Amino acid sequence: MTVLTAALTAALFTTTLSATALSSFAFAQALPANAQEAVDRGEALMEEALATYDAQYPDRPLWQAAFREGRTAVSLAPGNPTALRFLAEAYSRANWPGPAVTTWKEFAAAGGAFDDEAAELFGKDANANAYALYQQGDKAGAAEAYLDVTRYLPTNLEAHRWLGRIMLELRQPEQAVVAWRNYLDLAPDDEGAQYFLTLARAQARWGIDAANDFFAGIKAYEEGNMTGARTSFASATARNSKYPEAWAWLGRVAFEQKHFEDAAVSYGRALELDPGNDNYAWFKKESERLQAGE
Repeated sequence: MTVLTAALTAALFTTTLSATALSSFAFAQALPANAQEAVDRGEALMEEALATYDAQYPDRPLWQAAFREGRTAVSLAPGNPTALRFLAEAYSRANWPGPAVTTWKEFAAAGGAFDDEAAELFGKDANANAYALYQQGDKAGAAEAYLDVTRYLPTNLEAHRWLGRIMLELRQPEQAVVAWRNYLDLAPDDEGAQYFLTLARAQARWGIDAANDFFAGIKAYEEGNMTGARTSFASATARNSKYPEAWAWLGRVAFEQKHFEDAAVSYGRALELDPGNDNYAWFKKESERLQAGE
């Protein structure tokens, strides 16, 4: 198990606990008067910037002035969540995700609680940073970044979804199962997520390549491509000869194409692996009957 895998596994199971602990803190410290004045000036500048500029960029003068006031407030009241929240919000609204994410984390470490507005701003920027890593080809780094989002925001669907997807791409199906289960706890009716959870579970049980071939066979079958389906199911059984569903679907394709001898063999292999399956037993017997009739 790699260091990343171990860290992801442990953290995925403790996401909710960590985030709950963070959100339990209240704003314990009142701002000193001079720091509050800096925050008030910064908020006025932020509102002016939002009203003045059609598009928000951190190098624009009003934003630069707002940042200076925020940094002043933080220097006057080190570790105060109110000052940190203003500075983090200013960075976020100016579309400067790097320092925004860093400051939001400092806000949380200082005892700041993420309300809906703060969670939306932090989630947007933190997910953007993670996606940038993914686009650069650093999938392991992206996975760690998305995992970090779920630690702070356990209900952030985008982070859970991307974490599940990347774990599949990194060929770590056990971790993908956890990520997709976490996602489905929040969005139980998402059929796409249900599919990926099923795929991840199959990969974990039967092997990644065997499961991928099996699901490719299902897709080909649903599209009416029986040759492609037969090839994919056969490949799945070659990669893992103990995969009963792959043998059964190989038999199904043969049965529907009236290759009853082949169907009987494939259903027989499936039944050997899953002897209590009445469906496999019936199709094996029916294939043998039809073969004898021919």
